[in-house]
Amino acid sequence: MTIWTMVFAGLLLGFSAFADDAADRVKLGGAWQVENPAGGQTAAMWTLLEKGDSIHVIHAEGARTIADFECNTEGKECAIKDSGKQGKVSMWFSGAKLVELETRGSEVVKRRFSISGQGEKMELEVIPIVPTGDTAKIVFKRIETAASSQAH
Repeated sequence: MTIWTMVFAGLLLGFSAFADDAADRVKLGGAWQVENPAGGQTAAMWTLLEKGDSIHVIHAEGARTIADFECNTEGKECAIKDSGKQGKVSMWFSGAKLVELETRGSEVVKRRFSISGQGEKMELEVIPIVPTGDTAKIVFKRIETAASSQAH
C-alpha cells in the first residue's frame, strides 16, 4: 500500500467518524425522561433544543422547573439560575457527547449527555468535580412534547 492510499483511507475514515458524531449530536435534541425513577422519586426530565451554535436546556423534576437557559456550544460561560441559585455553565461537544460544566458557588459538576442505541435512549453521566464524589450514570428515554416536536 502506498503512502497516498493510506492517507486517503485515513481521511475517509475521519470524515465518516465526524459524520457519525454530527448525526448523534442531532439525535440529542428533544425531551428526555428518566427511564426508571427510583421508588417514589419524581421523574427527572431534560429538554435539549439546538438553536444554531447554542442549545436551549430545560431541566425539570415533575412539574417543577430546575433550570431553563440557553448557552453556546463553544465553551464560553453563560450565567444561569439553577434551583434558584445563581451559577455559570459552559457547554461544548466532545465528539458526539454534549458536555456541560456547571459552577454554583464552590460546587462544580460536569455532565455528559450521549445517545445510546438507535437514538431512543440518552445516557447522562454526572461527575462531581468539587466536592469530589462518585460518578452517576442515568438512562433517559425519549418522550414527545410540544417542545421536542419543534426540535425535529
